[in-house]
Amino acid sequence: MALPRSIAGLWFRAIAVCALTASVLYAADEEQFKTLMQNAFDLHQQGNFSAALPLLHRAYTMHPNDYFVNLLLGIDSLRTGQVTGAIPYLKKASRLRPKEEFPLSYLGEAYARQTLYADAAASHMKAVDIGPQSPESSIAFVDFALSRFADISTALRSTSRGLAEEYRLRALALDSKDPARVSFLQRAADLDPRSPGIRSEFARAAMQSGDWVAAAEYCRRALEASPDDLDAWIADAQLAAHTADWKHVNERLNGIAQRSPKILSLEAGKWPKQLQPPPGFATGLAATFFRCVRDSKAECALGLGKATSANAATLFREQRWEQVMKLPVPDVHDSKRWLQRGTAYAHVADCERAIPALERGVAVPSPDLYAMFQLSWCYSQQAGRTAQLVQQTPENEASIHVMRGDILLRLQAKPDLAMREYEQALDLHPRDPSTLERLAEAQFGAGMTDVARTNAKAALQIDPQRTGAKRTLAKVAIQDRDYTTALPYLKELAARSPNDMAGRVELGKAYAQTGALEEARQSLALALERGFPDEKGTLHYLLGTVLKKLGRHADAEQAFAQATQLSEDFQHKSYRDQDRDAQP
Repeated sequence: MALPRSIAGLWFRAIAVCALTASVLYAADEEQFKTLMQNAFDLHQQGNFSAALPLLHRAYTMHPNDYFVNLLLGIDSLRTGQVTGAIPYLKKASRLRPKEEFPLSYLGEAYARQTLYADAAASHMKAVDIGPQSPESSIAFVDFALSRFADISTALRSTSRGLAEEYRLRALALDSKDPARVSFLQRAADLDPRSPGIRSEFARAAMQSGDWVAAAEYCRRALEASPDDLDAWIADAQLAAHTADWKHVNERLNGIAQRSPKILSLEAGKWPKQLQPPPGFATGLAATFFRCVRDSKAECALGLGKATSANAATLFREQRWEQVMKLPVPDVHDSKRWLQRGTAYAHVADCERAIPALERGVAVPSPDLYAMFQLSWCYSQQAGRTAQLVQQTPENEASIHVMRGDILLRLQAKPDLAMREYEQALDLHPRDPSTLERLAEAQFGAGMTDVARTNAKAALQIDPQRTGAKRTLAKVAIQDRDYTTALPYLKELAARSPNDMAGRVELGKAYAQTGALEEARQSLALALERGFPDEKGTLHYLLGTVLKKLGRHADAEQAFAQATQLSEDFQHKSYRDQDRDAQP
């Protein structure tokens, strides 16, 4: 039924008035929103995050789907210690602008502060993928990767079996022809002869150094320990090629290609070019492989491996890595399946996918040490690759120098070169406590203890919470045998990192030197009970000395006996002459 004309006129005028009122109110709201955001952003830039947060929350009630509101709420919540509260805002900002890398970088930081390292790594690497030319996201990932590398290294060095994996990492970092590689691998094998793949690494290192007799023995042991070790198969194929047993070479290489073509593909750039079969001796994918070797290809397209319906455990044992990777994504809490998935990715050199999977696999009370070794290696590789892609600009020049210094110091053990990078960063920002702290660590590593002490103290004057500077000051004091000065730093560091057994040992030594015998006994005994490596028996001897002074003679004699046994065992090992150069 139609409205009377008079009523219809009133109705349309009312609608017009409402629309005009709404427009005015909307404009007022928009102006208020802009003012709130401008004031909040000014406070954010000043570093006054606590004052910015109430304004941002008011802005959020007005426009909950605004990208900048969510991004700033996430960042400022993070900066004020509200890590859990920051994550939803950063995730929402990322959804609102999926092509922006900034929310993901901050999300990676938030996850890392909650020790959710799998999510942290995935967020950081996704940020780098989205913005490969963004120096901020690349630098943030490298910083995270090196931090995790250092944490894992500390954890590995806290037990004898873990130290074995640390030696393996040192061996991998050396040039393939460096004779020290065999020394490191020998130590690793002595500490943990059952570490996966250690014998095949031995065999390949021996071949690269030209010791074919030793390589053959190591390969035999590797295949005896694990008949499905594809690295041992490669070593076996090279040994057969060296003796011109081309039939066996052909069988081995085609067998590898059936199980994991990617493994054989990656070998194309490593296989010695002089080990080539006569024409017609190689068949199947082995023939393709040798064409790639002749053409100096880093990788070789070999297609897909032979599919099998075997279960996950069998696929993993037989090192059918591509099939392991194609299995359904595991439940988030299934650490065993994540470990297998991550190991598969690591073996085919896909570290970007290996890192989050391995992080989930090692997130258990007693993590698999070989997985931690793989995780460390992948972090070092991924950090190095990312750093090479960062474009230097005047805005990020200081950060680039710090990043390069970190890689030189923490991954390559080159403190002299790292010092130069940190010094260039300080030329640009002279009072940056983080850079001063790093420079002090590099200077101590280069033997410049006096300037290291000065710069560590300067870092603490600016920021009293710099734990790295305190660690350097403790090291300097210990080297100077000033244990009274070292003790407060060591006690604070031990309280902050109760599972750092290396720090606990240094604390025990300082207690012993300052006469705090019972405290020394407790610290040393705890570290040794937790499996801290004592290859030469020096810690057992020190514990025995402390026990003797405490009047516990029977316990002291037991500790001395253990020290003597460890020392004798060490003296009989083939790498003893390289001890000074082989300390990780």
